[in-house]
Amino acid sequence: MSDRQTMSSLSRSSSMHALNSNSSSCLHTLTQEEDSVLSLAATEKLLFSGGQGVHGSDIHVWDLEHFRLKTNLKGHLGSILCLTLRDDGKWLFSSSGDGTVRVWDTETFRCIYHIHSSQDVGDIFSIVFSSSLNTLYIGCQNTSIQWFDFSDTRQDVPHSPNITHALRNHNTPQFFQGRSNTKELEEQVTRCSIPDSSIYQNSHFGYVYCLLLGKVPNVEGEILFSGSGEGDIKLWKLQKGKPIEPWKTLKAGVDASTLTLALHDGFLFCGSQGGNIKIFDLETFQLIRSLIAHEDDVLALVVRNSQVYSASADGVVKQWNRSFEPLQTWNDHSGSVLSLTSTHDYLISGGSDKLIKLWAIAKGNPQPESVDSAAEDVMLYALEKWISMSTVSGVPAQLEECRRGAKFLKAVLQQLGAESRLIPGAPGHNPLVYGQFSARADNPEKQGRPLNVLVYGHYDVIAADIKKWDHPPFKLTGKDGYLYGRGASDNKGPILACIFAASELQEQQQLDVNVKFLIEGEEENGSVGFFQAVEQNIKLFEEADVILLSNSYWLGEDIPCLTYGLRGVIHSTLTINSKNVDLHSGVDGGAVSEPLIDMVKVLSELVNPDRTAKIPGFYDCIRPLTSHEDALYDPIVEDMFNNPSGQRHWDPLATGVTKEELKKKLMARWRNPSLTIHQVDVSGPKNRTVIPRSAKASVSMRIVPDQEVADITKSFEEHVRNVFGQLDTENEIEIDIKVVADWWLGDTEDRFFKAAESAIEQEWGQKPLFIREGGSVPAIRWLEKRLKAAAVHIPMGQSSDQAHLNNERIRLQNLNSGKRVIKAFLKGLRTLEAAQP
Repeated sequence: MSDRQTMSSLSRSSSMHALNSNSSSCLHTLTQEEDSVLSLAATEKLLFSGGQGVHGSDIHVWDLEHFRLKTNLKGHLGSILCLTLRDDGKWLFSSSGDGTVRVWDTETFRCIYHIHSSQDVGDIFSIVFSSSLNTLYIGCQNTSIQWFDFSDTRQDVPHSPNITHALRNHNTPQFFQGRSNTKELEEQVTRCSIPDSSIYQNSHFGYVYCLLLGKVPNVEGEILFSGSGEGDIKLWKLQKGKPIEPWKTLKAGVDASTLTLALHDGFLFCGSQGGNIKIFDLETFQLIRSLIAHEDDVLALVVRNSQVYSASADGVVKQWNRSFEPLQTWNDHSGSVLSLTSTHDYLISGGSDKLIKLWAIAKGNPQPESVDSAAEDVMLYALEKWISMSTVSGVPAQLEECRRGAKFLKAVLQQLGAESRLIPGAPGHNPLVYGQFSARADNPEKQGRPLNVLVYGHYDVIAADIKKWDHPPFKLTGKDGYLYGRGASDNKGPILACIFAASELQEQQQLDVNVKFLIEGEEENGSVGFFQAVEQNIKLFEEADVILLSNSYWLGEDIPCLTYGLRGVIHSTLTINSKNVDLHSGVDGGAVSEPLIDMVKVLSELVNPDRTAKIPGFYDCIRPLTSHEDALYDPIVEDMFNNPSGQRHWDPLATGVTKEELKKKLMARWRNPSLTIHQVDVSGPKNRTVIPRSAKASVSMRIVPDQEVADITKSFEEHVRNVFGQLDTENEIEIDIKVVADWWLGDTEDRFFKAAESAIEQEWGQKPLFIREGGSVPAIRWLEKRLKAAAVHIPMGQSSDQAHLNNERIRLQNLNSGKRVIKAFLKGLRTLEAAQP
């Protein structure tokens, strides 16, 4: 029994059900005499198949027009472990258990090269050929990777029968034991030996089972991928005439060998022992998914027409879509499926049942998602496609959609002329998207370096309940001048407006500042991993002069605003646990300390009757109100009193109050801290007879300048524990600080705020209202501190945009005008000087 067959004994039972309802029948079956079909390769007209070598070591050549055996290629003395073709299909490469590689002319079917190593390599499991480098790369049983440059004629050696086997130690265990029953045909065959200088010894700590050549995003040249019995995947840089250079190692786990590799759309698919397919994103080099794909070893992977196909020792072939979900299953083989290849028309599988099966596959070659430059309104077209991607953060099932949304944004940036790439986020979370439009180099008016503008935003969204929407939330719908869809206002629409503003200025040769984009995918999930990702790539951002964002809304419906402040937030969870299980109140009521009663007592000591927090020192460090800021409230109050039609349709503040009372309520919402109890939950069945063993409450505090997060958190925890400590209870309390975001306050007299004010007035014909927001954006204050750059917040949407709610929307006029405001802002910066180091 072979080692690869032995691996099947390590397989486990799978919970995945067979997708028989999606199965398709085989179009044609070919019989390869009496040998298992270990390897396959195909042109559009010919199919090549290699067997295990028990009854012969021929390579079978099949005519795909008539499905007939055309000829046999003889020469190898062992199992045919791998077959591959040159890009033009004119050369066939074969590797064998006899430790040699042969090269065949696919027109004459003549062997033209016979290649062996200067060392005993054992079985040769995998070979790949680089047409650009004219070099063959070889993966060996002795853990080496070797290469042969066909341009180097110095490697030719004199003809000599059986020179390869003279070098072989027959005591070396063979992966597939075959019988050497065919003499080599030596006429006109060029024999070559691989020198020691073309061998990378101990490339892995295991047999090198698979090799793959491909491109890596943002990296020039071909990359060699190798997988082995140790489970790791290694990436090697290649240069003509030079040794392979180890570059990166992807850790797929030590639990299973990596047996096969495939590359598609920036993702590396790794078929593993045991049945998993592990998927790496080659922009971030993160393991993003481990599919429980098969019930046994995944022995072959192939990509055709934007679909990935897998074959396994469980006898099943599967087709996977771009969301890594199975589309079809084929299970006509009666044994293991050992090999796969494809043509334009067929998926072709070879099995241990000695059969080759051909299946119809979808035609076409879908291109990577991008914007259509021929669309009448490219920005709306891009928004429509982006909204269709449900980039909900914090939901594991949506990880692929989020990554798809990130890659789409990267493609949009690149198509519009920006440099762009993905930045890895936290493991298991979404990547960040980086982009840059560079200032024109021939600006005669500019001295010194151009200003650097960093645009911050997020592409992730809040989940949407389709039953509560008037339109499908992930389909952009236009109605009565509004665009409806999740993310239309928060934050995909404003991000695209900023991108297209910079792109249009660049196209018009009027971009005199560098505009960089930092778009995260976890903002709605507490910005998990954001700060670490920025720190690891700080050189991209450290010269920022101003941070621009558009992630809030006007106060009303018809007067533009400029946001200069956001409150911070501290989210916490209080949990009170009993040592008992859930109890019956009729049996144990009054005899035990009840967690819910304790929780009610604790929560009652957090807020005063006047809605102020009871936390000691909570109000000690609030920045005093200046006369300048006080005056900023006056036009807001006047507008809310004199223009009720322009107010938020739900706003209760202006009802039944004086102007002074309204001002105080606005300050309570924007510039004063607060404490909120959001929800209380209990364990157990939640019926009226049960004493729950656990009670949990969610509490948040909104903080303002100059409160310190650490001080408020400490005071809150001490106060809660002091209150709980005064209770006569047997229970225990836990305090978990979930999310922390600092406050942000801009300087309305700053030169960048003045430029923003001017741009808004230029577009809307009136000065903006200067407002603050009660909500939080975790990244802004941190970016200001880390980059030592001021932030400017230009909201685009109206108060009725329904962000985070059902029927989210943005007015088309606001989106288009928002783009023009950003253009005017960027143009207005041309007269400003960059900050001095």
